[in-house]
Amino acid sequence: MAKFALGDVVNSDKGRRGVVRAVYMSREGRQCYAVEKEGAMDFLEEEKLTAAPRVELAA
Repeated sequence: MAKFALGDVVNSDKGRRGVVRAVYMSREGRQCYAVEKEGAMDFLEEEKLTAAPRVELAA
């Protein structure tokens, strides 16, 4: 089962923030994600991602 869902904001192991756009299994059977960062797509394994902290906006 996928740790992240479509639309979740995640941080990569390099500290860059992006949005999950696709979830798929690699040929080796590992969970992978297509993450959009500044208009470009990165394809990363689940181990390289962490959930981004939610930011509360002041009213």
